[in-house]
Amino acid sequence: MMLGRLASRHRSQGGIVMALTVLAALITGAHAHDDHDWIRKGGYRSPLTNEWCCGKDDCVAIPADEVEATTPGWWIKSTGEVVPYIDTLPSQDGRFWRCHQPNGVRRCFFVPPKTS
Repeated sequence: MMLGRLASRHRSQGGIVMALTVLAALITGAHAHDDHDWIRKGGYRSPLTNEWCCGKDDCVAIPADEVEATTPGWWIKSTGEVVPYIDTLPSQDGRFWRCHQPNGVRRCFFVPPKTS
């Protein structure tokens, strides 16, 4: 009888742990989109194409050490892409952001104000 109660108690605690794990994953996922939600909420558009910059999950932060100012524009080291200075927008959170279409083509590139 005692063994049955312990097994039942263990199963219910396991369910609670699983529910908390799922909740934590959902909260973390929501936070990841919140990092660049200012782009979507700001209604930003590409300076060259007038295309909306941000949809769901299409903007990524680029570490500052992965971006270098060159004569023709901002060079993203990891991709080899050069973004012309005229095709950049000011970043509100002080980070570099690259927004792209589902096929990976760049929509917008945000640059921290003190580096633009």
